[in-house]
Amino acid sequence: MPIDDDIRVSLSRDLTLFDITMIGIAGMIGAGIFALTGIATGIAGPAVLLAFLLNGIIATFTGLAYAELGSAIPEAGGSYLWVKET
Repeated sequence: MPIDDDIRVSLSRDLTLFDITMIGIAGMIGAGIFALTGIATGIAGPAVLLAFLLNGIIATFTGLAYAELGSAIPEAGGSYLWVKET
């Protein structure tokens, strides 16, 4: 397949420094949750099952909120778009 040099593709730069910083912080916090599971199990012992149950309940409500937002604004972009629209 020949390569056409006349076609130019560019990306739009819609993310600000604040947006990129928040995405990075969210990734670090998410990774920290997985890294601290072993430490929490060592400290809480069997009570960690209760903590996971409560986390599951909270995650269910978070998922329901995302589903509501997804049906209200059905465009690609996820939470970034929802915050931008708000």
